[in-house]
Amino acid sequence: MTSADRMLARKAKLDPVMKNTAFASPVQDMNRHHGSTNDGVQALALISLLSYCATAAITGPFRWAAGLVGLTPIIYFPQVLMLASTLAVVVWESRHGLQPLRAMTLLVIAYSILVGFFHTPVYQVLFGIYTLLPFWFGLSCSEIIFRHWHLVLKMSVWLWLVVVSGVILNYWVAYPWEGFGYSVGDLDVVSSREWENVGGGKRLAGFSRASFDAALQALLLGVIVVLGTRSVWLRLLFWSITFLTIYMTTSKGVYNIFAILTPVLILGQKIPSSAIRWWPLALGLVALLLPMTPLFMDVNFYIRDQELANLTFSFWDRLNDMWPNAWKLLENQGNLFWGRGLGGIGTPQTYFEFNRFNAADNIFVYWFVIFGWIALPGFLLLLLRSLRLNPWRDPVEAVAYCLLLATLVYGITANVVESGFFAIAAGMAVRYLFHETEAIKTSK
Repeated sequence: MTSADRMLARKAKLDPVMKNTAFASPVQDMNRHHGSTNDGVQALALISLLSYCATAAITGPFRWAAGLVGLTPIIYFPQVLMLASTLAVVVWESRHGLQPLRAMTLLVIAYSILVGFFHTPVYQVLFGIYTLLPFWFGLSCSEIIFRHWHLVLKMSVWLWLVVVSGVILNYWVAYPWEGFGYSVGDLDVVSSREWENVGGGKRLAGFSRASFDAALQALLLGVIVVLGTRSVWLRLLFWSITFLTIYMTTSKGVYNIFAILTPVLILGQKIPSSAIRWWPLALGLVALLLPMTPLFMDVNFYIRDQELANLTFSFWDRLNDMWPNAWKLLENQGNLFWGRGLGGIGTPQTYFEFNRFNAADNIFVYWFVIFGWIALPGFLLLLLRSLRLNPWRDPVEAVAYCLLLATLVYGITANVVESGFFAIAAGMAVRYLFHETEAIKTSK
């Protein structure tokens, strides 16, 4: 093999994702004139990812320790890094002019901010931007993260061990930071939730902020670790430990994701790609249509069997209360066509609009309230583009497929994007879907 051939082979190995110049990214310019600046942008994005994920995995002791020594502001340093890297990537990608897809994305975000100012206080809109910062980060830095996936895999293994050991140890040990809170200005913030199930029994959060955060972190990190493991037996071992961790947190909503992903992760390419390529579309349509049920029929009924009622309580609560109230919020305190804008639903309401608070508990309902029904064609386009994904074409594409599938499954009963780990994963999956499928199309 000549030196020229070796260079071409190396480039093919380092550049499996982006071949379409219409979607040029900082990653693509690695061998161009501004290499040092480009390397700096990539390094900032990776450092931001590491700092945010690491502190999120140990946020309980981290916030507790920072609060004890009066260094509470340091808690938000990873978010500052994340904001800086997001802006750096957007500016770097746009240095030669905005491509249509980027311009449209920025216009949609600006539009939602302006609508938010019209319907809610300024601080609520700003808090909405902050709440979705992990999603913006995943959306903008997806290519850099996927390009350096070998580093992400190493980081994920260590973080998975931290999350898993934190939850398992929490079964026997009560951590001192459980129930700890602190104040940021006029806002009271809980560092680590201390709560129990309806029928009794402690909900274990480990080193995370809440039990459901620990469950989601264990699952997403477990997905990455299993996909990076060749041995079937080791995959089974790691995935079983992941399930044990989720079970100990008692977070039932994560079971659905675990069940859907299990055959994909364990059996791998033994399942034909044609048999699973339509899964994101099908599950996405369920997530899209299910919360619309209250718009067309009365679902206000309850199950008499107490045991079954306890098991399905949260689902029926969404059908009877959460989703109908979300549509009422959009109609009465917003606009059906253009929505309520950023900050108009979810966590920002708990601080600025508590009497109208609605968690959405569905990924599409969340965005419908923000953008209005004008967003429906965009949702449908996203789901249709998922049909182009082939998880066995490339290891990176397998990761993107699983992240997208997990997002849509969890999105049936959760807004997804307000959970830091999951928000990053969702942003990465969407970005990959809208540029990688284009590269696949043009390479045929």
